[in-house]
Amino acid sequence: MEWQSAYYQVPHDFSAYPFSYPQLSQLVKVTPFLSGETTRLMMTNHYGKAPLTFERVAIANQPTMAGATEVGAVTIQPGQTLATTPVDFQVEAGRPVYVLMVAERPQTYYDYTCTFEPSWVNAGVARQAGKVPRLNDRWRVRKSWFSFAGLETQPTQPATVVNLTGDSLVETGMLAAGLFTLSQRDFPNSVTWRMTGISGNRLALAAPTNQLPEKTFGPALVDRLADLVTVSAKLTVASIGGNDLLLPVDNPGGDEPIPSVESLVQAFTNLKSELAAHGQELIVPTLAPLRLAGEPTLFQPGEKEVDQKRRTLNQWLGSQPWVVDTAPQLTAPHATVLAPENDFGDHLHLSPTGGRHLAELLWPRIKGALMNN
Repeated sequence: MEWQSAYYQVPHDFSAYPFSYPQLSQLVKVTPFLSGETTRLMMTNHYGKAPLTFERVAIANQPTMAGATEVGAVTIQPGQTLATTPVDFQVEAGRPVYVLMVAERPQTYYDYTCTFEPSWVNAGVARQAGKVPRLNDRWRVRKSWFSFAGLETQPTQPATVVNLTGDSLVETGMLAAGLFTLSQRDFPNSVTWRMTGISGNRLALAAPTNQLPEKTFGPALVDRLADLVTVSAKLTVASIGGNDLLLPVDNPGGDEPIPSVESLVQAFTNLKSELAAHGQELIVPTLAPLRLAGEPTLFQPGEKEVDQKRRTLNQWLGSQPWVVDTAPQLTAPHATVLAPENDFGDHLHLSPTGGRHLAELLWPRIKGALMNN
């Protein structure tokens, strides 16, 4: 069989905000979607300026790395993604594995990935080469790692590929964990997901350039479709659009107006058309309430305009057959904020409960698309 991604989460560009360490030891937990007898790791230095060397790379079934299988030393050239030498290490769909990457020399890391929800993927970083980091299971804590995109195996039969893309509602892992659990329940060892969400990402506009962390928000989704269409995917699920409306209010120094509803309608239309041209279906949720940090009962300057445009955009989205109207079920009754149980605590992002709720609302449409494959 050919190699196929058993877990993939794209690292994104932190060249504007790189991380430098004299030594690094990072432990990444990933949960494969596919089973196989042989494994190779996907390591990246796509945005790096110099080669990256990891003196030790290993994979194990335990976070202590007991009984680890050694992959060996790895050097990744700048601008490259590297598949390691395959090792005889069995991965099982739904069973976590742990990857240890150790660098003994000073290096700077530009390829960055993170999550909050730890059930399917987690990570810990230490600044000492001889230490195996511990994993933090608290969902409010960010878990970050560098230069590791996932693993591949050789399953006994081809799997259906689904893209999960968008902004922080994807990258934080709340929605992802809910969808992955439903996928494993209904399509075990036959569907694999590709995570390409970037915190702060927008549908129609690239990252602002006036300050950090805004510079790390990445190209507009409509401009990074190569991440989606270069693989033989059946379906793309995209949670996107909220930052287009809210970011100009949250970042007034960027000198960007709140976009018109018409421009966002055109951007969604272009996204749908481009994916359809490559044989992919698109599923999008409507936009839940978007609020800045602060007292949720009071509108801050600009928030009322954002909310009105969100509602108007949702009216159009709700009329499209590829959209699932999820916003009302996530919203507090008679309010313009997320329901407390769905709220991360900042009135913008989802809690694990909110992520599961959104996943359950989307799942009938996703399941139907997968069953028609």
